[in-house]
Amino acid sequence: MPLLKPSGMLVVSDITWLSNARPPELEDYWLKEYAEIDSASSKIRILEKYGFTPVAYFVLPEYCWLDAYYHPLIESFPEFLSRHGNNDKAQALVDAELREIAMYKTFKRHYGYGVYIARKL
Repeated sequence: MPLLKPSGMLVVSDITWLSNARPPELEDYWLKEYAEIDSASSKIRILEKYGFTPVAYFVLPEYCWLDAYYHPLIESFPEFLSRHGNNDKAQALVDAELREIAMYKTFKRHYGYGVYIARKL
């Protein structure tokens, strides 16, 4: 059963490399956390392989990561930890998120969230 009508629009966002040369620490981190990370051109080729024509592509600006996602997430950590009795598993989850946030702040010029808009052929 098709999910989109012919000529239907698809909008997806996905973590995307923004540079070809990346620090090994960053590349190792993302390949472990999300091995599907790739360049925009590779992701667009996947869309084309599955019958989509690219219409637009852009990278979410930094404020989307920081102001709309990471900062509210950080603010939620104390309540989250309290709700889970400050147990080791909850703390490990918070620590993993804090590491991701630190990676973004340090290496944001190398990756971001690409937004891909495509039309079904």
